[in-house]
Amino acid sequence: MRTALRTSIVTAALAGAMLVPAAGSAFAAPAPQAVTSTKAAASQAERVVINKHLVADMVNSATEAPSVKIFIVNEDGTTRPKTLASLDRGHTKQSVQGTVFTLTKAETAEPVLTVFENGITTSFPLPKGKAAAPAPSENDRYAGQAVSIGNGMVAVLRNKAEGPEAWIRYVGPHWQPGDSYMLKVLTVLNRQQTTDSAFGASFKLTKAETTAPVLVVTTDGVAKSYPLPKGKAGRTCAADSKIQDIGAGTTAELYMSSNGPKVVLRSSGSDTFWRILDRSFPALNKSDGIIARIVNPSGSKPVFEWQTQGGGTPLGRTSFPSLPTGCELNYKVTEEQTGPAKPAPKPSSATTGVTTQTQAQTPVQAQTAVVPKGAVAAGAELPVETVADTDDSTTLAAGAGLFAIVAALGASVLRRRRNHS
Repeated sequence: MRTALRTSIVTAALAGAMLVPAAGSAFAAPAPQAVTSTKAAASQAERVVINKHLVADMVNSATEAPSVKIFIVNEDGTTRPKTLASLDRGHTKQSVQGTVFTLTKAETAEPVLTVFENGITTSFPLPKGKAAAPAPSENDRYAGQAVSIGNGMVAVLRNKAEGPEAWIRYVGPHWQPGDSYMLKVLTVLNRQQTTDSAFGASFKLTKAETTAPVLVVTTDGVAKSYPLPKGKAGRTCAADSKIQDIGAGTTAELYMSSNGPKVVLRSSGSDTFWRILDRSFPALNKSDGIIARIVNPSGSKPVFEWQTQGGGTPLGRTSFPSLPTGCELNYKVTEEQTGPAKPAPKPSSATTGVTTQTQAQTPVQAQTAVVPKGAVAAGAELPVETVADTDDSTTLAAGAGLFAIVAALGASVLRRRRNHS
């Protein structure tokens, strides 16, 4: 006991000696130096009266990006402190109870606040500042000439190294030239797909193989043309679309290009698509309620099948449009096996009769569930095959070990009795 006490005292003394320098260093640490801020003071906001109930504080200068804050004016002329709407280059549009506030030309040095209310748009220029840096690059992959094509959509027209492209995007009904257009993509037309439709309008990229393609947008029977920038001529490897009514208020638009077959499913009366099928997703899920699938999607002659009615209604089938002469698929053609299944291979001579019978009658299924390992595996159920394949040698080894332990214990007890006698 004395030895243990001495050891404890020595340990405590050593620990105290080691902590003394650290404590001294902590108390001797120099006080932090005061940091003087060099940030320039915020620019004074310019207040404009939108109407008798709203005012806007607008900021824009060479050192600060444009921003607008909208406030409500009370009946007594005082301004409520809470902001009703706030706009900047990252958030250029906000709607409050039917009134739409938009910061247009936000990337330029002279942005403009527009207020749309009761069908009337009023503009309020901000103070002159500095254009956003960097400005949108003409070489950016998705930048281009944005033109309004109606129904809240714009077409971003490009004709660079990728060839002619018309990116159809939804930007809302209040979009104006200079506003951001990097919003929702509805479709893209190019030399691999020259036609499509969305929001009640149909699109066609005409003269796509020439140096001067033209986008044609048709709405309510009226067609308008939008020339693309000039580029290089090239082959068009896209077939005209094929429209198929498949019942249950659903139409299927079939496309064929060098990228393979594509099916756009639309519900009756809907301006947007319901589902898109292609080589990566060739069939609807069972939960969708109908059958719609591309048979042989990576083959040379894919087929579209559908069934929207129950009972004994047969499957509908139609082929895809053919590619123009000289066009090739840009992937390896793989034909699906549609014939009867091949017979199982004959067992080798080294296989026993019992094993052969089991393999022939029981199909092997891939295990899709992940079985935890180690201590996490508690409660996991092993497949029947795992249980059946367990070797009996483990059980024999365990029994032999148990027998050896019992024998050792008996010998120890007998030895103690002899020593005491």
